[in-house]
Amino acid sequence: MSNSKNRFSIFQCILIGLLVASAISVSTYMHCRSPEPSSVQIKLTESGVVADFKFEVRKHFPYWYSMRFGFPKNDQVERERVRKILGGNTMDKTGKPLESGTPTPINLIIFAICTEEKEVEVYSQDADPILTSWGQSHFEKNIGSHVLSPGMYRARLINKRASPEFSSIPTSFEIAMPAKVNFNPQKEPTRNEPCQQ
Repeated sequence: MSNSKNRFSIFQCILIGLLVASAISVSTYMHCRSPEPSSVQIKLTESGVVADFKFEVRKHFPYWYSMRFGFPKNDQVERERVRKILGGNTMDKTGKPLESGTPTPINLIIFAICTEEKEVEVYSQDADPILTSWGQSHFEKNIGSHVLSPGMYRARLINKRASPEFSSIPTSFEIAMPAKVNFNPQKEPTRNEPCQQ
């Protein structure tokens, strides 16, 4: 009798352990998965269109557009080399960066895809963005942000200056939801408005 009780207790412990591990795994996946609807590799060594792709938005929310520049996680020498190419994020009194780095002038256009034949421009930005943030293995230059509602879109990113300095730096164009933002969707236009024009 005590043998069967012990087996039952061991079975219960294993089952509870599996359930807890499963819950932790699901929770980790939910919190660690990227909120980005899109991320594509780009080459700033070439001028012209460096990205032109469709992406889907599932949540009515502000989305940030940025360029990400990578470096090996624990390589401080390469990190500093990339940062010098990108320039700094400290501004002078006129709003210009004190360390300008290599310019990255771009034009970004976002189109709402209404039908196979119809696209409507919903966002356009000409910018020469400066360094705005960084992590353990990347730097970012923020291009801008815009509220998008659920639907299909197309992004076109044009690089206005070919820069050989970026040939050895992994670079991507990112569309992401910010982690923390106060947003009331009731005060924003709906997704269908651009397509009704």
